[in-house]
Amino acid sequence: METITSQKKTKIKRGSRVWLVYIMLSCFGYILNVAGPAVTYLRDEFNLSFTLGGLHTSALALGMVMMGLFGHSILKKLSEWKALGLGGIGLGIGGLIFVLGNHPFLTLIGLFLMGAIGSLIVSTNPAILADEMGEHGKVGVSEANTLTSLFSTLAPIAVGFFGAMAVTWRPAVYLVTSLAFLIGLGILLSPKFPWKNKQAELQKTNRQSKLPGRYWLFWVTLVISISIEFCMIYWGSDYMQAHLAMPKESATQWVSLFLVGMVVGRYLGSLLLQKYERFLILIVSVAIGALGFVVFWLGESQFVSLVGLFLGGLGVANLYASFVTLSFDAAGAARAAAGSATTLASGVAILLLPFALGFLADLLGIRIAMLLVALLYLVLIRLLLSGKKASVRNPV
Repeated sequence: METITSQKKTKIKRGSRVWLVYIMLSCFGYILNVAGPAVTYLRDEFNLSFTLGGLHTSALALGMVMMGLFGHSILKKLSEWKALGLGGIGLGIGGLIFVLGNHPFLTLIGLFLMGAIGSLIVSTNPAILADEMGEHGKVGVSEANTLTSLFSTLAPIAVGFFGAMAVTWRPAVYLVTSLAFLIGLGILLSPKFPWKNKQAELQKTNRQSKLPGRYWLFWVTLVISISIEFCMIYWGSDYMQAHLAMPKESATQWVSLFLVGMVVGRYLGSLLLQKYERFLILIVSVAIGALGFVVFWLGESQFVSLVGLFLGGLGVANLYASFVTLSFDAAGAARAAAGSATTLASGVAILLLPFALGFLADLLGIRIAMLLVALLYLVLIRLLLSGKKASVRNPV
């Protein structure tokens, strides 16, 4: 069992600069969750197949992968603040192309730019919060992600709301991307934020550290857990339309129940982690998530499936944070390299598995294709047990 030493409580100060980071990360998290519901409408507008619909969500993830692989050259030249501002600009420009695009090629470009440049927000926010909040930097990261989860639950609701207004779903995207653009522009133009990266040499040294094998074991579990999350978010609406005959607007909005489950789960997880060790919480979380999927998939009524959807979100909620913590512990001194690889994990997961599910849906139907999530749970359980054994042999 892990023990947690008590720390003296000190007042946490959150200035306007901290709130800028919180808002920017929330905007990016919102976009990650708005893409799936928005593509549901694009499929009708452009008469897209499931595969091409999945390619849209994969374009966003491909952008993240590219930034994860090559973004270090930008971070070497810019301070974290200016890189954050550039991320906001990327969300704004990509969002504008996405909502104005009258051809699938243009909407794909818009999503790619939002993923590629916008992911600078994810790459820089931990370092900035550490600088701004000092010893409370970890608290800031936790608060930022909690706020992001809350904001993300609004994404499918907003798309369904504007879509039902008989105008267009597009305000659900460009209102948020415009906010990120304005904040990013303000950061780039303001002399209060430095251009030079004072940590460049230290970052260069840390990036040369090699990651151990145990890190990559937890990296794979991270990829799988993120894949489960986004397969449910991106394709849950289509599944409920096809299997439960639910209207499009209702199905799109009810996907937020999965995100609500995640918010509740993260809150409860933050309390339980103070008393119980991470692997116990992970095992319980995976069990709840798997049960939720079974109820969702087997449910023949809307109520039963929605209960399963909520349980699925409740179970998935703590997987990301727990696996990230375990992977960083396994990385040891190579924490900077772990940070880059962890960002890459998100992009790889969102890129491959939702697209694969869409491809299978074209071949076998959405109901059979959703069983890919069940397969991911089985693999996750196997890797989780292996990771637990590895940690017992080599405590981190």
